[in-house]
Amino acid sequence: MPDPEIAIRAFNGLRSHLPLLVALAANSPLWFGRDSGLASARFSLVRSYPRRSVPRAFRDLDDYADTIRAVAAAGDLSDYTYVWWDVRLHPRLGTIELRELDSQSRIADSAAIAALVQALARYEAENPREPEASEAISESSFRASRDGIEATLLDEGELRPVREIAKRTLERVGPFARELGGDRALEGIERMLADGGGAGRQRHALEAGGIEGVLRQLVRETEGAG
Repeated sequence: MPDPEIAIRAFNGLRSHLPLLVALAANSPLWFGRDSGLASARFSLVRSYPRRSVPRAFRDLDDYADTIRAVAAAGDLSDYTYVWWDVRLHPRLGTIELRELDSQSRIADSAAIAALVQALARYEAENPREPEASEAISESSFRASRDGIEATLLDEGELRPVREIAKRTLERVGPFARELGGDRALEGIERMLADGGGAGRQRHALEAGGIEGVLRQLVRETEGAG
């Protein structure tokens, strides 16, 4: 981020996209070899840790820093890196971190999500808007973790399918992705929407070949053959 003002604008705007990103990245549907009923079981597991939540929007960097100091004091934390919000600023690195997304088993999927986040950050920094309530974002994020790409999420006051939200988002940020050199990588989002993402692929593999089939598929994807 080039300066604190831009960082806060991007931070506030990215909060609203957390549910979509959680849905696209959902890639942990299994628990001890069985379908957990969640597209991202990891999402619910990490929610049991402190400071794993959607942060509120902030007026400026001072507001953010004051809140971080208060949280660190209350938790007897050594520094701000122990505040594990779903999205947070990392002032020492000058970056914004999105922490609540599952890892991907295909390199192309990782690149697609990274390109989308980068373009969204640029879009939100240049198009500030009224921030959404953290409570509403949290509810949509849970729906995203449960249903993945098949989820319906709150979008502009209405529940809409993830595929619809994603396609409209891609149209909105496409020009920014091109400017940033991420337009080719961003094309991978369409592939994820078509094949159900990592959670969908794991469930298909489980149905076809059991947990051994899932492991074989993950090896293929990690090696770049999937």
